Amino acid sequence: MWAMSDTRERPETRIVQDRFEDCIYRPGQVARCPARVPSAPLTPDQLDLLLEEGDQRVGGTVFRTECPFCTACEPVRIDIAAFMPSRSQRRIVRRNEDLAVELGPPTLSRRRVALWNRHRRARGLLTEHSRKDPIGYQEWLVESCAPTTEVRYLLDGRLIAVSLLDLGRRSANSAYHYFDPAHADRSLGVYSVLREIELCRAQGMQWYYLGLWVEDCAALRYKSGYHPHERFVRGTWVAAPRPALEPSEP
Repeated sequence: MWAMSDTRERPETRIVQDRFEDCIYRPGQVARCPARVPSAPLTPDQLDLLLEEGDQRVGGTVFRTECPFCTACEPVRIDIAAFMPSRSQRRIVRRNEDLAVELGPPTLSRRRVALWNRHRRARGLLTEHSRKDPIGYQEWLVESCAPTTEVRYLLDGRLIAVSLLDLGRRSANSAYHYFDPAHADRSLGVYSVLREIELCRAQGMQWYYLGLWVEDCAALRYKSGYHPHERFVRGTWVAAPRPALEPSEP
């Protein structure tokens, strides 16, 4: 599961979708995120390289924002060796000490599809145009162009949260996370990040990538609460300042 490769060559990709659309993070803004398909599955080293260059992964594609009028989206990565959880984050870890964690391949099941849909509905992400069926889950969360593992969080043997974690040689990418809204008081989104950072630290990895951060988007603001971390600002990784107050999870 944690096997590594020796190649560092940039993968060949082709654009399969490129259009302007409404931005989901900043209403009123125009977004452009050309989706590219690698010609072959990414090696761990190739994944590291794409993440360093600001790419994100969804299903079998990779993309980076190329919006015409806005540069607000900034990829985030956490320095694994230097990371120290805050007081509130340590409380979240203690709150979830009763959970079991399992690793395995991304898997399609009725339980997962139902949990995924409940999570999106509770967070206002499920629209009339959203894919809700097993095929949508398969394409979005099971199929991957990168080395990906599924991190399962179980309470008394029952699945209550799932992460999809891409694994490079030196880095891991939090590609997606969802949880049972009935357990929202556990702050499972935060707990999954903390737990996965520890898993990666045990493997000697350097970076934990946490997707995109947008300063004026409340749904993404919690990502600024993990320190030290860097943000990809106009093509350069920059150390982020530590906020005066700890942001809370949305």
